[in-house]
Parts: sequence; structure tokens; C-alpha cells
Amino acid sequence: MQKKIQNENEKEAFPETAAPGEITSQKRSSRENWITMLVCIFSAVCIWFYVMSVDSPTSTEAFSSVTVSILNERDASQDTGLTAISGTNSVIEVTLKGRKTVLNELKAEDIEAYVDVSGTTVSGKGVYTVTVEAPAGTVIEDYYPKEITVYMDKKSIISVPVECRLSEYTVSSDYSLNVSEPTSLSVNAIQVTGPESELEKVAAARMTLNPGTITQSFSGTAPLELIDESGNVITSKYLTLSATEATASYSVYTTKYLDLNVEYKYGYFAENGTTVTISPSRVLVRGLVEKLANMTSNTVATIDETKITEDGIHGYDLNLPDGIELVDAGGQTSVSVNIHFGGSSLRKVTIPASQINVINVPDGKRVDVLSETLVVSVRGTSQEVRYLTANDIDVVADVSLAGSNGEQYISVSAALKDGNSAGMYAVGDYTVQIRVEDKE
Repeated sequence: MQKKIQNENEKEAFPETAAPGEITSQKRSSRENWITMLVCIFSAVCIWFYVMSVDSPTSTEAFSSVTVSILNERDASQDTGLTAISGTNSVIEVTLKGRKTVLNELKAEDIEAYVDVSGTTVSGKGVYTVTVEAPAGTVIEDYYPKEITVYMDKKSIISVPVECRLSEYTVSSDYSLNVSEPTSLSVNAIQVTGPESELEKVAAARMTLNPGTITQSFSGTAPLELIDESGNVITSKYLTLSATEATASYSVYTTKYLDLNVEYKYGYFAENGTTVTISPSRVLVRGLVEKLANMTSNTVATIDETKITEDGIHGYDLNLPDGIELVDAGGQTSVSVNIHFGGSSLRKVTIPASQINVINVPDGKRVDVLSETLVVSVRGTSQEVRYLTANDIDVVADVSLAGSNGEQYISVSAALKDGNSAGMYAVGDYTVQIRVEDKE
């Protein structure tokens, strides 16, 4: 008997291997269990969605960015001209209670919050109660803050000048600039908008430049800030500027001596020993640093050597470049140029009318030279002009611009037939008398 019981216990501890038919039945049963479980889970989810959409539980939700609007509707006959200057961008936090499905679809913009300032008749800051209206299907659980500060005043616009201040800079003692006033400003005045009580404090808009070491004219851009009459900065969030920055330019000047000189149209004086003396020989000028930096001299005039026949003093206006002016000139703005022909001689040669070449005669016209002779002056070395004759000189009368019929004087040109040179050239201006008539 004990042996039988022992054998049964061993079977329970060490079951024998199941037959093939039994294994297939067990697998089928396990798969059915899993299918049943999935169907149950799916059914539960569907039921949950149904409950949430049809009969969801009550919940609360906080909306932290609800904008507070300002109501200021007045009777036209009682309009005080006051408007809300601040408080228009205030936000509050509102907690709503309602079904979860309703709350999930709401946004902060769906909640209406406002303060009514229409009864305000005195300018200044005031504390106003916030009214909140809950969207349909919800109730207000709580909101904070329940009051906001609104600044009421008459809004106006004023125009103020723009100023520039230089700070943190050094400038050489040889340089000068008007620190208190820039050469130019991109904006000379701006419009300031805000409450009248704040606008009363504003005197100007100021920008500040920090140019450092100043070596030449400069410009810079900086933000604008409002200041009062004492130059103190006005910090007010209720004031709006039509421009927030400006650009200022400063001209920096210096003084310098410039040598004066003359130039020549043909270069004859420089080659034939003619002496040219300029008085004054140099001048003290004031100008922009960058313009004077590379200047050492200034040309008084360009001399046409063929127009000067004799020794003498010739006056020329002292023309300086733009931005450069004389210093302590005492009203003297001209320069004397003394020309002395020490190394050349002047020879006068008589040209008969028959040798005057008339050109460009108008169609249907005839031109006769009435002047019998023309005396032409030629300058050159004594040796070269000694044997000069009329045949060596070419005189041309261009009558293309001659007037109507009749006697008149026209300009003529004179030059050496072999060409002018520093050794010998014709000088002076010449005219001859002609008569213009129709051809027969």
C-alpha cells in the first residue's frame, strides 16, 4: 500500500510526457484565451471613450494667459478725452470648472476678461476690478489677480528736437570741432506720443556717441533717449518715439600752411628763363583734416604764356578747394604774380593783309580784309627772333561766325609756321577789320 502511494506521488512530481493530441488541445485553448483578453481590452477602451465624450467627469483647468481688455465706452456728450495709457496688455490666470471634454477644447482666447473705466473722469493711475465671463459649459473656479492698475490720461503728440552728445573721446590740440552741434543729423526732430502729464517733462531727444580718439571727420549711429530741460534722462513706458535712433556727423578741422604756385599752359616760362614771383608765397588755411592731410601747395592760376607780352604784375583770385578757407587773411583774397622776362626778347613783325589767310567763308558771301597790316609780337631768345620775317608767321582769320553784311572786326590767330616753342612763340590777341557782302 505504501508503495502505491509513493508511486502516485512520484507521478505528480514527475508527470509523464503528454500525448500529441493533448498538446494540440492545450495550444488551442491558450490562443482562445488571448483573443478573449484583446476583445475585452478593446471593449473597455470604447466604453471609456464613450463615457468621456457623453458623460465625462467634472474637472478643473487653469488658463494662465488670459488677456484683460479695457472697456471705455462713454456717452459722446460726456466724453472726457481720457484714454487708457497702460494696463491694456495685462494678463490674468483663470481657473475653470467643467466637463473634461469641454475644458480640453478651450483656449485662453475663449475666456473674456475686462475692466470698465468708462466712469473715470480724472487722469492718473487707478485700481480697477477685473470681470471674467466663463465660456458656455464652464464655471469660474477662481482667477488672479482680481484687480489691475490702469493709467488714464489724455494722449497727445509733441515734436521735440534731436540733440547729440559726445562722450569718451580725445582730440589733438591741432584739431577743432563743434562739440555742442554736429555738422548734420539724419533726424532733426521726432514725434513723441503719450499722456500729456508725461509729455510735459520732455525737452528733447538725445543720442550719445563715443568716438574715442578723433583723427578725422566722423559719423555714428546711436539710440535716442528722452531728456528733460536739465538733461536728465526720462524713463517712461508710456511714451512712444517716432524714431528710436539717429545718425550724427561731425566735421573736424585743422590749420596748415600751403605754398602758392602757378602752372603754365604751354610750359614756355619754365624753359626760357622767365622769372615768376608770387606774393604772398604761402598762406595759412583752415580746412577738413582729411582734405588737408595730403595737401602741401595750392595752384593760384594756370598762365597762358601767349597772352602776356610785357614784364609786369598780374593779379589772380585766391581760389581754394571747397571746405578750405584762409585764416586771418584780413580781407585779402588775391595773389600778385610778378613776371619778368629776363632771358628773352620781344620782336614785332608787320604782316601785310595779303598774307592773312581767310577761312570758312559762308556760302554766297565774299570777305575782304580792310586792315592793311597786322603787327604781331613774337617772344624768344635774341638770337632766334633777330632774323624773323612776316613769311615765318601764319595769321588765320576764321569768318564762319561773321555777322551779317557790312564792316566788322573779328579775332585772328597768329602762330609761327614752324610751330611755337619755348625758344620762340607769338604772343598777344589780335583783330582785323573785314567787310562781308554778297557775291555778285
